[in-house]
Amino acid sequence: MKMKAMKRRFLFIISLAALLLFLAVQAYLITSIWKQKDEILTMRYRSLSREGLSMLLAKKKANGFEKAMEVTDKFAGYLISEELCKLYTSHDTASLREVARKETRAVIEKNERLSQFLRSYIKDLGYDSDFKTGVVITRYALLTPSGHLTVCDTTLISPPRKTIIPVNSFKEEHNNFVIEYLYYFDITHKNELVLKEALFTFILIISSIIIVFLVFGLTWRNLMEERRLSELKSDFINNMTHELKTPLSTITVAGRTLEKEQINANPEKVLETAKLIGKQSIHLNQLINTILEVSFLERTEFELDRQKVSPDELMHQIVSSFLTSCDGCAVIDEDYKAPGLLISADIVYFTTMINNLLANAVKYCEKDPVIKVSTYADDHDFNISISDNGICIPREHIDHVFEKFYRVPHGNIHKTKGLGLGLYYVKRIATAHGGDVSVNSKPGRGTTFKIKIPI
Repeated sequence: MKMKAMKRRFLFIISLAALLLFLAVQAYLITSIWKQKDEILTMRYRSLSREGLSMLLAKKKANGFEKAMEVTDKFAGYLISEELCKLYTSHDTASLREVARKETRAVIEKNERLSQFLRSYIKDLGYDSDFKTGVVITRYALLTPSGHLTVCDTTLISPPRKTIIPVNSFKEEHNNFVIEYLYYFDITHKNELVLKEALFTFILIISSIIIVFLVFGLTWRNLMEERRLSELKSDFINNMTHELKTPLSTITVAGRTLEKEQINANPEKVLETAKLIGKQSIHLNQLINTILEVSFLERTEFELDRQKVSPDELMHQIVSSFLTSCDGCAVIDEDYKAPGLLISADIVYFTTMINNLLANAVKYCEKDPVIKVSTYADDHDFNISISDNGICIPREHIDHVFEKFYRVPHGNIHKTKGLGLGLYYVKRIATAHGGDVSVNSKPGRGTTFKIKIPI
């Protein structure tokens, strides 16, 4: 068992490691695909913008900044006017540079016509044209009477934001200034466009991850289920072996007893021993029949011999017969509220189902058994309720009590004998009749089984 547990643990660790590696590979693929799609998008818009600019230059011999440069030249002339230039040079040249840089950029962005043309061109090609545009001034100098007044002179190493796509750099010289500037697109929803283009690929990758984890989960659950069923089977075999050994041992001892002369000379002892052998033989025969029934039911479905019966009358007969067979082993309170109702049921299987529940109510009670049997009918079903004052079923075992061979453990031992088949039969019989069975159990309140049989 230790070796098996170690193998299972090792298999789980290896499987989990493989899953984590698979997840890491998929994460790497998603990251790589995102970067690739982002680069493709950037290259596409850069290419489209340059194609549009080339077309504009070829058709109109203009780049769309003509008016912007005219207005900028007038503004530069104002900046270098003798009075204003003297004012700034005598006090704060830095202030002049700051005003010149900001205002010039605003003038260019307000008066350029390239953006309008490129938006129309890109939209006509079927691509998203919802983007902002702007300029970054990299070099700017005012041509003052006393010489060049450098406003800024920088090198743009990389765009300030990932959403910015550089389009083209321009260099121009006019009467009052010299300028170099970068024209760019600012696609604020760039991530959405990338996601849209990569969505199908991401769906495939995520679906594969979900499927792999789902298969792993189902496989592991099946392994655990097989392990549990194997343990239940072993427990069943142990219980069955114990149950078979008891009558066999008793019969063997009784047979040897009959071989003794002093027993043979006593007719009462012989009769008593013969009755014991007969009783244990019946018990042994019942166990063998149970095993045969299990084998039969696993291979075939129930074949019901349905008859129209009054369920209240049948219930009363079953309870009376049960009390007689167990010599009044319990107090049973009967409350039937479906007089005159007829249902289609197999009397033999129906009787077995109710007897199993009554037997369990007696078997799993640590005090004098008190059982309440009640019935009622609604619009669709005939309902049976069997409540007892026995030991409760722990919550963690409620969902398993109807499984074949399952027995609720009490520590490391089972306090009562059984094969774990009684409730399994109850479930099978109720289902074969088109109905169902449920259980509710609370500490100190006993257990209640409810059966629904369609009318």
